[in-house]
Parts: sequence; C-alpha cells; structure tokens
Amino acid sequence: VTLAADHLDESLNAAKVKAGESIMLTVTTKDCGGEPEGNVDFVITRGDAQNRQGVVNNAAPVRVGNTELTTTATEYHGTTNAEGVATVVVTQANGPGVKTPLIAHPSSAPALKASVDVIFTTLTSPDSSSANMYGHMAETSTATVDGASYTFYRPKLAAETDSEDRTASINNETWAQFNWGHADAHCDILPDARQLEGLKIARGDLATTLGWPVGLTSGDEEYWSSSQGSTATDHISIDMRSRALTQMPDATQSLVSCVDKAPPAVTPKLVISADNFDSTVNAAKVKVGEEINMKITVTDSATNKPLPYRYFNVYLGDEQNRQNQKNADIDSGHQWTDDPVIITNLEGSDGHYHGVTDANGQFSLVLTQDKGAGVLTPVRVVLFDGTEATQNVIFTVVTRPDVAQARMWGHMQGVVEAGNIYKRPLLADEAAQDTGSEFENNEYWATFNSVTAATNQCGTGQVPGQLLLDTLYQAHSGNAMETTYGWPTQKHSYIAADTDGSTTAHVNLATGADSTFSGTEPNYLSCSGNELVTSLDVYFNGDESLRNAVAKVGEQITMNVHSVNALNGLSVPNASFTVTMSHGKNRDNATTGFTDPSDGTLVMGGTPFGSSQASMTYQGMTDAEGNATLVIEQPQGVGLLTPLSVLPVNSLITTPVNRSVKFTVATSPDTPEAQMWGHMADTLTVGDMKFQRPKLAAEATAATRTQEQDNETWARVSHADALNNPNAGGCEAGHLPRADQLAALYASSDGNKIHTVSGWPTEYDYWSSTFASAATWQAVSLAAGGYTASGDASDYVSCLVSKNPTAASITIEPVDAALWYNANSEHAVKVKKGDTLQLKVTVKDASGNPLPQAPFVLSRGDGYTRQGEKHIAGSG
Repeated sequence: VTLAADHLDESLNAAKVKAGESIMLTVTTKDCGGEPEGNVDFVITRGDAQNRQGVVNNAAPVRVGNTELTTTATEYHGTTNAEGVATVVVTQANGPGVKTPLIAHPSSAPALKASVDVIFTTLTSPDSSSANMYGHMAETSTATVDGASYTFYRPKLAAETDSEDRTASINNETWAQFNWGHADAHCDILPDARQLEGLKIARGDLATTLGWPVGLTSGDEEYWSSSQGSTATDHISIDMRSRALTQMPDATQSLVSCVDKAPPAVTPKLVISADNFDSTVNAAKVKVGEEINMKITVTDSATNKPLPYRYFNVYLGDEQNRQNQKNADIDSGHQWTDDPVIITNLEGSDGHYHGVTDANGQFSLVLTQDKGAGVLTPVRVVLFDGTEATQNVIFTVVTRPDVAQARMWGHMQGVVEAGNIYKRPLLADEAAQDTGSEFENNEYWATFNSVTAATNQCGTGQVPGQLLLDTLYQAHSGNAMETTYGWPTQKHSYIAADTDGSTTAHVNLATGADSTFSGTEPNYLSCSGNELVTSLDVYFNGDESLRNAVAKVGEQITMNVHSVNALNGLSVPNASFTVTMSHGKNRDNATTGFTDPSDGTLVMGGTPFGSSQASMTYQGMTDAEGNATLVIEQPQGVGLLTPLSVLPVNSLITTPVNRSVKFTVATSPDTPEAQMWGHMADTLTVGDMKFQRPKLAAEATAATRTQEQDNETWARVSHADALNNPNAGGCEAGHLPRADQLAALYASSDGNKIHTVSGWPTEYDYWSSTFASAATWQAVSLAAGGYTASGDASDYVSCLVSKNPTAASITIEPVDAALWYNANSEHAVKVKKGDTLQLKVTVKDASGNPLPQAPFVLSRGDGYTRQGEKHIAGSG
C-alpha cells in the first residue's frame, strides 16, 4: 500500500494547505509482484498532531472523508477501485496550525503501513520557524489612508526580537510588546494614529482578516502610534478591536506594527469657533456661571482635510477689564478678585491645558467662570508645529451695565414692575447732571443730592416717588435688587421725588427702609421711563406649549414668534428680533467627537447658518400684528440638538428666550446609550415576526468586538454568544432567527433599505441559527441579501421578540413510499445494492407545524445480516 497527497511542500516533507481548504489523498494497493490489486479494503488512522515546535496539539482534528479522526484510534474505512486506487479528501476546517501524520493499511494486513503528513495552516500564525503553529499570516498588509497607500508590517513574535518589554499570548502565539520608547526604536517608522486607524478601517477586524494579534485581555488589543499625547510622556495607542483612541503613558507595553513611510508633511490650519460670539467686541460672551463651547478644528491648509489626533496646548492669558486694563496696571484699591476661567474637559491647571484632536481633527473646549469679575480672558491655542490662534472669552456680571463707560463687562438692566419701568442706575461717566459719585462693586456710580438734580437727569415727572420705590422693593425684597439685578444698594438709598423743599424722601433698596434726608446727602437714582420694552413669546409648530421642537432630519420645524409690550401686554408691530444658534450637541452634550460633514448647519428661512457659514444669527421682524414664522430645517443632520437664543432688538430691556430644535436620525436608536439623537425603531415587523434592532456596544457590556457606523458603536458577536448571551449582544436561547427569517427581513427592505430607511448597521452580516456545516452557521447580509457560512466571525445580531418553536418530533422515511418493506416482522426500507436511497427527514414543533431549517444529526447503527448476525462493511 502507498499513500500520497497533493500540495506537497518539499521543505517540510508534508502536504500543506490553509485551514478550511482540502488535501486529496491517494491510496494505492498492489500485490506482491507490484501489480495493482483492486477492491482492497483499507483503514486510515492518524497519529498525534504536533505544532511547529513539536508540541502535541490535538484540537479540532482532521476529517478524512466524512469521518473525523477524533482520536488516534478512530478509523476511516475505504475500498480501492478495480485498479487498486482510492482517493479521499482530508480537511481541517478550524485547525490550529498543526502537522498530522496519517497512516493507511489494508484491513487484512495491519502491519503493512504507509504514511503521509498533512499540515493545515492558520491565519493567526506567521510562516516563520519561530512560530509555535504552522501559519500563513502575511508579512505585510496595505491600506490607503487619506489617498496615500501604506504598507504595514505584521507584529513580531517574541522569539523574533530580543528587545521586547513584555509578551502577550494570543491564539497560540507569544507576541512581543514594547514600551513607547522601545517601540519607536523597534521600527524605522512607527505609524501615526491616523495611519493605524486607516489600517483598521480598511481591514476591519484584524484578527479575522489578517490574523494579527488582537487580544481580549485589556492592553493586549492596543497598538502604539507615533502620535504625541496630551503630555510629553504620553503617546496615543489604537485599540484594534474597537478603533478607540487612548492616551497611554510611554511606560505602557503594547503591540507594534511598523509602516513603510511616514505620512506627508502638512501645513496645518487652525480655526476656532465659539458659541455666543459677539463680533462687536470680538469675543464669545456669556454670563458668569454659564458655559462657552469652543470648537477647535485643525485641517490641512492645502487640502482642507481634517488632521486627526494632533496635540495642542491651550494657554489662558491675563484677564482684562472693559478698559483693557490688567490687574497689574491699576492700584490695589481698584483691582478685582475672582476665580479664573477654567476648561472643564481638558487636563491641565494654572492657565495651561493640553489635549489631542479627535478622528475628525476637532476638539470641543468647555469654558466656565463661576465667580468671575466681568473680565475678558484671551484663550490661545498652539498646535504641535507652533501654529496658533486666539479667541477671547468674556463672562459678564450682573453688577455692571453693558456700556462702553463701564470698567468691567456686565449685563445689568432695568426692571419692569407692575406696569412701570425702573431704569438701572447710571455710571458716573454716563450721567450729565450728577452731583457726585460712589465706588461700589468695582464701578463708579452717579449720585444725586436733590430732586432738582435728579429731575434734570431723568426729565420732568420721571423721578419715581416713594410709593413706586416701595413697590419695587416689595416685589424684590431681601436685597434682591442687588443679588438678582446687580444694582448698587450697600452705600446709598435711592432718591424719591417726594420733597417739601427742606427734606427729601429716599428708599433703601437693600432693606426697604423709608426715610428722609436734608442737606446734600448723596443718593443713587433710578429714573422712570416710557420707552418700549418688547418681550417675545416663542413656540413651535403653532403649539403655544411647545418650547423645544423635535423633528426627523429632512423634516421642517416652524418657529412662531409673537412680540408684545411688556408694560401692557399689547402686540408690538414690526418688532425686530434675532435667532442665534449655538453649536449642535449630541446626546452626550458634546459638540465634537462625531463625524458631521455639514458641521451642524441649520437652514433658517431658506438660508444656511452655522459655524462654517457666514453667520450663526438670523435676523427677522414680526408683522403688523406682531407675528412671525420661521421655517427651520437640517437636511444633512447627524442627530443633533441645537440651542437657540431669540432676542428682541429695539427694546429698552432685552430678555433672551432660550429654545432648542432637535433633528433626529434613523441610524441612532432613541436610548440614553446612543451617542446621537435618533428615532431608530426598537423592532421591525415582517408578517408575524418581530425583529429587535441590534444592540449598541454600551447596551452589551460583555461585547468582545465593536463596529462604528454613522457615529454609533455597535456590538459584534461570536456565534456562541449570539445563541445565548444577551450581555454580549446576543439573544436569549431560542430567539436567534433562522436564515430564512433573516432572508424575509431582507426581502421586506431589499436594496439595503434596512440601513438607508430603517437605519440598522449593515457593514457586517447578521448571525442566524441555521447550520451551514458541522462547525459553521449561515450569516445573512441585510445589505445585499447574500448568505455566508462562517464559524469564527464576529457579526451583528437581531433577536426575535418571540421565541422560535423548538423541535418536538422528528421522522425519517423514504421519499418513495413503495420502498417500505414490511414482512417477516421487519419494517425497513429495502433497495438494491448500488441504488440510491432518498430519505425524507421531517421535524415538527409541539403543535405539529413543520420547522424549517431545523438542524439534525444522521448517524447509523450496526448492520445485521438476514440471520441477525452483526455485519461489518467490507468484511466480505
């Protein structure tokens, strides 16, 4: 007997193919004279499988024909043809990369043996003598990143280098891990974060497409990049499972892939845009205690493409008051004290912060100043190459008015109470008829010592009497005129119009005390007024109770604006107003960290507005009845909530109205775990079946792999988890759909409509419960409808709401009922030797309904002669 195999590798003296492929064995039997001996029964067994280093590994043994050689004693039986030749296929679908000796001998002559070695290589090991397993991992992989092609080299085994700092055991191999300094020395060129991310995008799951080590243990999935982190001792690593970016201390040990060339040198362009930007003062301006969102965008100045993962510094300059003075420029009696501006979402302190732009070359700073004095602070951003830009921020205080004469930046206004206007007190530099001044709350306020002087300032009949001032205090008692409205109240009372020529009434707005004075005692002054004070009622879609509107991207929202006189409630015709938008925010309240080609642009009244447009402020006017409508839409939105501030323009007192519009997308579910605002349905119905949407990674806390698509991160699941592990993104037992059920789901939304209309991710297939083979299952593409047989992939999962019925009965019968043999107490199917017997297997549930695509196992028992004696096939 001789045993031969195709695909012979002479250097290894073994037949070698990839796991999943097949090797053809040829068995030849001859007589003692060397002539072919036909119709000879033979047996094939195997010895212990060994890896490349000679270590026994019998996992996932080879299969000869339809027989798995489970142990070294398991036998495959065959018979040569009339010419003494037999062929049989050998496979090892999920082989770990081992060499298996196969031994053949005639059934009647066990001592007469022939052997051949077969090797089924694994993707997860390189073809290197240093490897543990026999493998076919490619030495390099290419990827196109930002239009340029790069060649990446596989990670090194620990046995291939002597400079590793740690090792990681992944898929039967021991891989070298390096701290950042040794990683940089290990490579001629260490790829930057964008290059590694591009490789991940191009090749998908590196563990299954390239076989590269991507461990399940924290840290064993990270690859070092050359990109600088937010500190001098940090660099960026890329999680090759989730594509997440992490700033890691340089002492951390991670895997390394080198690259053939560095990305081209670029000249960066830095743009800073901020919410609440006031072009008249060249600064973003909000009240103390509020936030300023400032977006940093870094692009290639030549191509305008984003420059992701770029290190930057932020420096907060010296505070300045409204007169451009710094504290160091003025005497101690006029200096201010406050808490400085802080950036709440960056590392740093003492006015120096540092960070890294995201995958889109952006970063959003959140600045606050909870105890500010009303100052301007320059915010200087400096990039890795020295490129810099400055954006001023102002946090205003209520204790100063918004006028050029003020020392500090403020937002003090007058008050409307009981149909009366009380104008704010004047600064000394504003007043024309004052008789003195007082320094309080870091400002010089005008004082008046007589009704005559007050009347000369306010006008005849415009100095409020004592009763009006009492009414103001009663409505705002407990010093609220200072704590709420910022008026000075600590050093003087407010003069009233009541006088008998020798004594004059005045009211203390801090305590409400009424008293009189004689002589030239200084007083603060609030004038009455009859100017227009416009207030706005703002709502949406004609519903006066709807203050914040929600619509789907592509739909329209109508803003309704009604202008009224704050004194009498009558409509104000032809009232000018503005609508100012802020940067759109995702569900995490962030303005960056997601991809948005439209940069959050809103279309208001048919004109685009946004940080990348000419303006962020719409200007409108109500009609003769005081009404206006404004159509707002976001045709290219990605699921953002956009804050809006609506403000009357020509009004003595201006009170902004805060509203928001939210445009949702189908590609995000409406759940707190989502990143974007969405309206993806939780289930899709096809006939009497309901399919649950796939789970987000945040909803599947035990998910081992993830996939980003349309700004959401989805769980990808092994088939074992798909069958019965909801925590990993799979289903409860019995809820994983069959392939025919998924095919019906696709047919209901063919042409990738399940993504374009329903929003489901479709970059990967969806697991079914349908067997493709003994070790693989069918996965269905909901993008194109095709089937793929797989055993070790990580795919998406949709679960059925209702459990699939389970098998309750199984029958086996001949397709041709005439083949039944019922005689002599026998009930069997009888056919002639050499004929083909077609059998029909039927599986039903407990209700008697057939179960399509139900897996079953067909095996055989012992054969018996007509006389009831056990018979071994091939024994004669």
